[in-house]
Amino acid sequence: MEPKTILKEISPSRTQVSGVNKLAKSTQSALEKHLPKSVKTLLAGSVAKGTFLKGAGDIDIFAIFPHSYSKEKMFKSLEKAAKAAFPRAQRETGYAEHPYLRITLKGKRIDLVPSYEMKFGERVKSAVDRSQLHTEYVLSKMKAPQKKEVLLLKQFLKANLLYGAEIKTKGFSGYLCELMILHYGSFEQFLKAASMWKLPVVIDQEKRYKSLRAVPDFKSPLSVIDPVDLTRNVAAVITHGNAQRLVFLSAAYLANHSEEFFFPKELSREELSNCLGKRGIFALAFDKPKDVVDDVLWGQIWRISGQLESFLKKAEFKVLGAHPYATDSKCIILFELRSSVLPKTQTFRGPFLDQTEHVSVFIRKRKGPFYFDHGRVHAMGDRVLWNISLAIKQFKKSSGLPSHLQEYIPKAKFPGPESLLEDYPDALEEYFRINWFPK
Repeated sequence: MEPKTILKEISPSRTQVSGVNKLAKSTQSALEKHLPKSVKTLLAGSVAKGTFLKGAGDIDIFAIFPHSYSKEKMFKSLEKAAKAAFPRAQRETGYAEHPYLRITLKGKRIDLVPSYEMKFGERVKSAVDRSQLHTEYVLSKMKAPQKKEVLLLKQFLKANLLYGAEIKTKGFSGYLCELMILHYGSFEQFLKAASMWKLPVVIDQEKRYKSLRAVPDFKSPLSVIDPVDLTRNVAAVITHGNAQRLVFLSAAYLANHSEEFFFPKELSREELSNCLGKRGIFALAFDKPKDVVDDVLWGQIWRISGQLESFLKKAEFKVLGAHPYATDSKCIILFELRSSVLPKTQTFRGPFLDQTEHVSVFIRKRKGPFYFDHGRVHAMGDRVLWNISLAIKQFKKSSGLPSHLQEYIPKAKFPGPESLLEDYPDALEEYFRINWFPK
């Protein structure tokens, strides 16, 4: 499918763009009437930059406060103004580094974010302060045709579950997409470069550092220096697995320009069932804790997923993939094994033969039979966790579980294939999309 055809599908109409901008301006105007005179408002995000996808266009409005305000006073002032300006609007409080308001007007989600006034080069007082500079930077650098390239990149990443910097996804933010297009020039050029990345990769768009060796070690697979803050890696949230998947997807798309890289087809129940029959997919399912902020909850869900994967690997299962998923009431950790059954005996590696004292201790500890390999003594013994059911039962008794999940993991279920198909088809769909189900 040609990029022009894709753009027709993903670009907002003139009517949508006009409507979103009109709503944004009227919201700003109404809010400013009830804010202190020293406070200004700024439209930020993809609406301000003209880089939002069709059907998206959530509005971000920043209330810019003088530095004399405390964070608590900023929020209270903004909340008071929002209540006065939009008395009938549905409101809820969200949390980033500090609270912000989310309201709904004419069916559109609008985030009202308190922040401090900031100029280039100034020290960040609050993480959200950079957003006003991000908007200024992109608007000053990006040419009109490049905005279309941003849309292609966003849709590509969205279709492959790599779009979004929240903890649930750990992927590309909208701002990072914009920086990639500014750096490489186009969507196609970005993919050509990404397909050849040898991780870790460092990108310094504005060449703020004299050499890449001078760039701070962010210990990330992808480090993208924020043009407005040299100390920040815009891609910090991206995991090594997601970075590797992007490299693979880039090469795959360049080899076959299929529309399914942008508009993946939903897998039928029959396809899900066939795939389950061919691959060793298992799951641990448990109730979703209530009244826990999403970022905190997802942090713990990812942690328990990592703990489960480590536990299984230590028990010598070959783990091919693991992925958490959540519904309104349930959490599920899907994982794939090369085999769900291990030999009923296992090897215990001992010391080198010339370490006499250690060899004696090892012999007393292990009954044998013994054998020798590369100068070491080894013993054979019975394997306790020789199948996945036994391993899961043992894992549910683990200590050191994440605080909000401690009461749920011991009661977790181990659903079979039919239960997975019936109760968690969306989780399976997501797992197979992430783990490259053949299209």
